[in-house]
Amino acid sequence: MKVEKLWNLKCNEPILGIKLGDINNNGQIEAVAYTKSGKLLIISLSGTILRQVVISQNSPIWHLEINDLNNDNQNDLIIGGLDGVLKTFKVSSTYNLASFWNHKLGASISGILINDVNNNSQKEIIVFSLDKIIRVLDALNGAIVWGQVFEDEVGDAIIYNDKNIQSTKELIACGNNWTLRAFNGYNGQLLWFKRFSNKLRCLAYLNSIRGPLILCGGDDQKIHCIQINNQREIKTLDFNNYVWKCHSYPHQKFNKIIISSYSFIFFNNSIPLQNLDFTSKLIALNENLEVLWELIGINVEFLDIIEVCDKIFILAGTTKGEVLIVDEFTGKIVYRIRNESLTNMVQFHLEQRLILSCHDDGGIFAYKLEDIID
Repeated sequence: MKVEKLWNLKCNEPILGIKLGDINNNGQIEAVAYTKSGKLLIISLSGTILRQVVISQNSPIWHLEINDLNNDNQNDLIIGGLDGVLKTFKVSSTYNLASFWNHKLGASISGILINDVNNNSQKEIIVFSLDKIIRVLDALNGAIVWGQVFEDEVGDAIIYNDKNIQSTKELIACGNNWTLRAFNGYNGQLLWFKRFSNKLRCLAYLNSIRGPLILCGGDDQKIHCIQINNQREIKTLDFNNYVWKCHSYPHQKFNKIIISSYSFIFFNNSIPLQNLDFTSKLIALNENLEVLWELIGINVEFLDIIEVCDKIFILAGTTKGEVLIVDEFTGKIVYRIRNESLTNMVQFHLEQRLILSCHDDGGIFAYKLEDIID
């Protein structure tokens, strides 16, 4: 594999995330980076900053989505962060932002999903926060469709669509109250819940040979494999650190799943970051819940799946500032991009084979993926 560095930018504050999309509907893809102080940086794919906008004064932005909320073939920006305000914007041809609607939550926003969760042929925004509530909002005006209260913070959520019941979707969520809960997507009715021994941080769906499963994990340092139809736990895998992220992806008729654990050894540690030996790891499971491969000593901040030339790769950003491209079949690291500062997010643009990464020291880097070698 050959990767060429194209350009880089340096800002004076941490870049917490970056997303790609045609935000002003001019036929050109832009990169939108968001910062610790609440700024947006709109950047061309050639590395020119087109506009800077303050969204939340001295308040970090955690999440940004680019989506057509009202089906007018015009993309919108959806933004959430520490201030607890979910903001939506229309973007003009000159990159001016006009507020579409806002929705105030009671605390920092933990996650955003966009889906027609109640099957009314219109999109909803599912937003969850540290205020212990998961909300389904009308994407047209921000009005609450339904909501559910947890005893503690909501950490992660996914949409599950039972192929045998096409008319019904489920919203499955987990959180700091140690529970996994499934709700009817239409009206929010609680369908089932399961309690664990510690905080849950991530969950994902897996289509296994034993039927549809939910895999979840967190501070008990385990992955729990739960059958959706009867909520039975059929397998548990142990880790040495917190289970941090899990991500499933299609593979033939079944799924595979990637799981990462996370170590906080770098906090309050006098050893330089690059010299630390992490015990955390990245593993892959197949449809039989067998471990296909594992990479030990990698602390992952960001995880995604990309497909290039009919090959699937894992794209990972690490605490040590690396961007890793991993062969999904073998677990071999086929390319390693090294930077000095923690990698907060990595994005991939398929048509241009462009990789963008953003970092805690304010760096934004663009690379061209030139060749794929079998």
